[in-house]
Amino acid sequence: MATFAHHGRSVVYDRAGSGAPVVLLHNAGASRRIWTDQFDELQCDHEVFALDLPGYGESEQPAAGYRLDDYVHLLDAFLAAHRLREVVLVGNCLGSAIALSYTMTRPAASVRALVLINPLTWNTVSKGRQAPLAWLSATLPLAPLARRLTLPDRIAGLIIANQLGPRGRDRKLQDSPTLRGPWGDTGRLLALDRLVQDFPSFRALDSFTPGPGFPPICTLWGARNRILSATAGAELGARTLHPHTSVVLPDCGHLPMLEDPATVTATITEFLAALPEKSGSAQVEAVSSPEDGGV
Repeated sequence: MATFAHHGRSVVYDRAGSGAPVVLLHNAGASRRIWTDQFDELQCDHEVFALDLPGYGESEQPAAGYRLDDYVHLLDAFLAAHRLREVVLVGNCLGSAIALSYTMTRPAASVRALVLINPLTWNTVSKGRQAPLAWLSATLPLAPLARRLTLPDRIAGLIIANQLGPRGRDRKLQDSPTLRGPWGDTGRLLALDRLVQDFPSFRALDSFTPGPGFPPICTLWGARNRILSATAGAELGARTLHPHTSVVLPDCGHLPMLEDPATVTATITEFLAALPEKSGSAQVEAVSSPEDGGV
């Protein structure tokens, strides 16, 4: 585990392996620990980074800045500090939105490919089953409560179970301390509250159409996703994103990397193996920065 200083706050991440870099970005309410299986496999051929986004996991809560644009700036700073080029960005939900938004808004950025799992957009969240709760949260002044509230373990288990498809619930992932842990930290709900307030910013992801030269895209969806609409996700792919690889996991929900880790890992590794060779002028140069420090 290492730390990266961003606006005076520590961002925790794991780093292992060598080769072409891969950065893993988790969904809201989770942590870098959801990528354990993918992290272990990918490090055999890649240098892999798994971040705890600010406000989640072991990273500190930012003084301000839970907007999509704030997370994009964080990713920009992280990649620059580590001098990562020809990077593959892998995200789930919010992590996918960060990866896509970063690549959209920085056409000169050296992104080799995108793996977007359950990408969060305005349409995918507004057409999801949990949309009424999101709109309720957006209209009520919940921030003061979210700063102080700590969820009991039992409630955290119910929230996680709601995210899972049949496969995940059969595996009893709702009982996982790794998944329940982040929900029990005081103030961690503030990040979710601020995310809901920023949902209108995600509209741009629904209308973006990649042009020639845009990095290849792989999408994965859990067909039994109760948080985001897999149907809207399929429309997103067909209408605008036109992914090079598209996989739907019929019995998975919002956390397919944990529900069906073998299939998700195989999909990612096969997609990466089929990518064109890196250009000779864009070398991977991942080095420690002065902001890095082991903890």
